[in-house]
Amino acid sequence: MDTLLLRAFVETADAGSLSRAARLLSVSQPSLTGQIQRLETHMGAPLFDRHGRGVSLTDAGRALYPRARRILDEVRETEDAIRREGASGAGTLSVGAIPTVAPYVLPAAVQRMRARHTAMRVELREDYSAVLAKLLLDGALDVVIAALPYPFEHLDTELLGTDALVVAVPASHAAARAGRITLSQLRDAPAVTLDPAHCLGEQVAGFCSSRQVSPSVVCRSAQLATVLELVGAGVGISIVPAMAAVRHNTPQCAYVPLTDHTLQREIVAVWRRGAVQSMQARAFVECVREVVRAG
Repeated sequence: MDTLLLRAFVETADAGSLSRAARLLSVSQPSLTGQIQRLETHMGAPLFDRHGRGVSLTDAGRALYPRARRILDEVRETEDAIRREGASGAGTLSVGAIPTVAPYVLPAAVQRMRARHTAMRVELREDYSAVLAKLLLDGALDVVIAALPYPFEHLDTELLGTDALVVAVPASHAAARAGRITLSQLRDAPAVTLDPAHCLGEQVAGFCSSRQVSPSVVCRSAQLATVLELVGAGVGISIVPAMAAVRHNTPQCAYVPLTDHTLQREIVAVWRRGAVQSMQARAFVECVREVVRAG
């Protein structure tokens, strides 16, 4: 049932006159008459008796009136609640993030969001890019925080900043003493890598392949923290995000740049194409942007 027609009905019943109700609703009397007639057709009964001085409710109109007012009151209360939540930042936001970004960016972003919007609740889902992309397309997530160059097909990406990739080496490695490493030193070196299911693992593998670097993979892990622990134990070297290096800054590991190549990944917010971005989602993405750009 169209709430516009219900409002026309209630205003007319309260005014007792089509002309008076039309003025209150800022519509023409013929337009209001047409709305009442459509509602009467829908209900299958006349709702008003017309007489020279105005209109009065029929039995069907009297039965409809309290129900129509209750419906309109509930609609108005719902609209007011949504506006209040939007203004205060209240509500629940569902955020997806890849594991090689989530622990290094999201805690600080959620902290900033909570400081600005205390009524806001954030639900986080960490998973591979492919899984998060499907959840976003299905409407199960509001936004995804991920990294390029993963191909997010049928989705829109918004650049939030860049994250350098550095080489993690054991503290005893020659590159740790030199403070840098060359591409030639990566060739045939024992390596600890992320599972290719991670977009970072795929990116690193693509980089090495394109430059004829064939590190000897001695261990592979699904967890970046485990990779760094293995490097610290002297098992091998690994290309890792700078944001992870900052967090896992232990005496057993050193992080050095490649002297002859610039490595980085782009951190992005991923949206459903054409979807309306809520105020809460936009506010959260801005918090993530601030954290990423702060390094």
